[in-house]
Amino acid sequence: MRALALLLLFLGLSLPVFSLPAGAAPPPASPEEREVAAVFESARSALAQKRGAVVVPLLSRASLDKLEQVRGVARSGNDAGLAKLEPAEKFAAMGLRRYVSPADLRRMSLGELADHGMKNGWLGPNVIGSSGLGPVRVRGDRASAILMVDNRPALVPADFVREGGAWKIDLTGVFSFGSQMLKGFAAMSGKSDEAYIEDMLQKLPAKPALMHR
Repeated sequence: MRALALLLLFLGLSLPVFSLPAGAAPPPASPEEREVAAVFESARSALAQKRGAVVVPLLSRASLDKLEQVRGVARSGNDAGLAKLEPAEKFAAMGLRRYVSPADLRRMSLGELADHGMKNGWLGPNVIGSSGLGPVRVRGDRASAILMVDNRPALVPADFVREGGAWKIDLTGVFSFGSQMLKGFAAMSGKSDEAYIEDMLQKLPAKPALMHR
């Protein structure tokens, strides 16, 4: 659950867990597969350099809409808005409220939040290097690849969508999968989604985004 927590806390910008170490997979065979892999590599390279804002333009419109919704609810402090979110989105919004000051939430764009998260190590030092991208499969304007974490397939694939002729990283499946998991764990615990999420957040390191102030 810690890995899921960190993934969702980073506004769903889960690309840091997608790395492409040498020998992780054969080179993509088709031009489209190579284009998808190139988008992934651009994001991986940027995150390896702790430049989270560079990844934001590489995300799909649906991903950006979802992240903007999360950011809006987080900075509004409105519990009514929080109640309308799916569990994974609630986790991200509640995590932002916990880890980022209200003033910074009002001031920061998505790109600035991404840089802030990388600077403060929300994903830990070994996340980028511990995973790899498996073979890419293209179907029309959508593509996916198997994620390998510690040389084992991950439960959530890396998804891509072609928009305006360019491939973009699609995080909507990450949020859907995260919501299903959180709903299941909350039900097993006998708690509401929000109460279960609050318990999870309490178990994470305290306010790393505020430690250096």
